[in-house]
Amino acid sequence: MGLLILYWGILIVFYLVATKLRYCKEKFAFVEGMLNIVIYILVFVMGLRMGANEEVTSNLDVIGLEAIGVSIFAIGGSMIAVSFVRRALGINKEGIHKSFAEMTAAGVSAEEADESSHDTGMKTSLIILLCVVVGMIGGYVFIPRIFEDTEVFQSISGDFMVISICVLLAFVGFNMGLDGSVIASLKAVGFKALLIPGAAILGSLAFGIIYGLISSLSVKEAMAVSAGFGWYTLAPSIIAEAGFAVAGAVSFMHNVIRETVGIVVIPLAAKKFGYLEATSIPGVAAMDVCLPIVERSCGNGIVIYSFCTGALMSAVVPVLVPLIIG
Repeated sequence: MGLLILYWGILIVFYLVATKLRYCKEKFAFVEGMLNIVIYILVFVMGLRMGANEEVTSNLDVIGLEAIGVSIFAIGGSMIAVSFVRRALGINKEGIHKSFAEMTAAGVSAEEADESSHDTGMKTSLIILLCVVVGMIGGYVFIPRIFEDTEVFQSISGDFMVISICVLLAFVGFNMGLDGSVIASLKAVGFKALLIPGAAILGSLAFGIIYGLISSLSVKEAMAVSAGFGWYTLAPSIIAEAGFAVAGAVSFMHNVIRETVGIVVIPLAAKKFGYLEATSIPGVAAMDVCLPIVERSCGNGIVIYSFCTGALMSAVVPVLVPLIIG
């Protein structure tokens, strides 16, 4: 909860600061480049952490297929549910409500904004994937040789990631404030915007049940794993402590996969399926690690949806997982 308050605070403060600087926004064009650099550094460090984590590497060949299976269903379920609700709310693939489709608060057409703000999803996805893979290899090969106790590295790199996320959120909030379209876009949809993260949660749970019916996991186990929403430090512990060791291991791998898939796939998914659908992919990481990627791939107007999705998922994990696993 403390980190959530910190992240929200940084985002809001830098948003407010930037709103006062819109008259000279062209002077801050460098922020976009700085944002990309920090993103690539962050995902590289995340790759290092995964490669150095023995629990991740040792379970790849044991429970990997099960984790991949539940990840496909959970992520797919979230995207399908969000797509259904998006259409019902009258929001197009670019996340713009039909009543707001003709203009943005900055007076720029959706097509121009898309052309000026977004790059090709494939290029960004490949760069991010390369950073993650190189990081994982480096973490597996070199980190154990540098650190006798890899937990020391995990602690140091964890602190570094928190600092990096704060820097990223500062850049994101600043960009949102300069752009000025976020509040206007949100007003066009209203409080119905909360239906998007709600749909992502329900879709993941529903398809988790379906996966439980066709896999070696029980329905209860599969649903509990799906309810982790990418929170790999909490959900697996709850499941394992409840006496479901295999499901706990699957949960850990699934949550790592969900966050990693989000980091890599968001740019491409945004262009192929829809901006709001893309925000549902990474789970809780939609509010921190993946937020700058959402901003880069989908634009400032979608950041609020992404943050709300990650925040709501973070809030319900501690309630849903224990409730489901019993």
